[in-house]
Amino acid sequence: MHCCSCIARRSYINMDSKEFAKLKRMDESLKLTKEIDCVVYTSELLEMDEEGADQPMAAERDTWSKGVEFLFSCIALSVGLGNVWRFPFIALENGGGAFLIPYLVVLLLVGRPIYYLEVIIGQFSSRGCIGAFDLAPIFRGVAYGQVYSTALATTYYACIMALTIRYLVVSFSEVLPWTYCLAEWGAQCVATGATANDSSNISTSLQGKSSAELYFTQTVLREPYSLDEGLGTPSKEMILCLLATWIIIALTLVKGIRSSGKASYFLALFPYVIMLILLVRALTLPGAWNGIVYFIQPQWSQLLNPHVWYAAITQMFFSLAICFGTLVMYASFNDFSKRVHK
Repeated sequence: MHCCSCIARRSYINMDSKEFAKLKRMDESLKLTKEIDCVVYTSELLEMDEEGADQPMAAERDTWSKGVEFLFSCIALSVGLGNVWRFPFIALENGGGAFLIPYLVVLLLVGRPIYYLEVIIGQFSSRGCIGAFDLAPIFRGVAYGQVYSTALATTYYACIMALTIRYLVVSFSEVLPWTYCLAEWGAQCVATGATANDSSNISTSLQGKSSAELYFTQTVLREPYSLDEGLGTPSKEMILCLLATWIIIALTLVKGIRSSGKASYFLALFPYVIMLILLVRALTLPGAWNGIVYFIQPQWSQLLNPHVWYAAITQMFFSLAICFGTLVMYASFNDFSKRVHK
């Protein structure tokens, strides 16, 4: 190929119709519409064009069916056990209402910027968390660490969901099995139903263990009293519940974002329904107001405790689910021009 400064010229010498069609296609791609370097097309250049045309084009990455599915997926990722289950007792152990101050500080100064950064990296690169780190290959080990930690967290939450399914099934019993004691639990057992209705059992309950706790440890988990007895045999009921959990996960992910996007409508809204039901139930219990005051009463001295700030940072990572690579993956299915800051 020879170049010179002139009006673009084309060489049609010894050119058949097939080569002429290739030449026309190359002209359209190069957009030779104004004065540029002169290009003389040779047989070698046409062969290169033919090889490039034969190569398969990369498949386009899927996008969310609706923009709201990305929003609901992010909500479902954040609103989970990390908020509903972990946040209350972490706040109670670290200053009550005063814990909200360090939590909001780290949320605004650390959490939200990292959250936004992961989303824009995923949307700009249109790749998962490993592929997105092509911008800095030396840090690709961080991406593999995120995938590994997410896999561990997935198995952990799957076991918790198996326990949830087990309790959901037995809750349809006429008499809840954790409200009464079994003979094999011994004299230390205190029936949960009895303590709720009989004030004379209060002193006994302080010395023993509730039937609800023993049902969980002895019947559900089958915890041995010591490791000398071994780990025990697996529970058939828990195996079935765990199998049901993984089947639900597989059905949610079977079609990628096409199926998980539809599931996000339920996964994002259902936790709020449950929290509303639990709130109404808690407010109707005797002494509910005393418990609420005790929970939110700030302990200002805890603000100078570095462990409280450490707990706030840890809880912030659990609440927003950042640095797990999931947000990068979610955002990679967005349209490139989507305004994620809104």
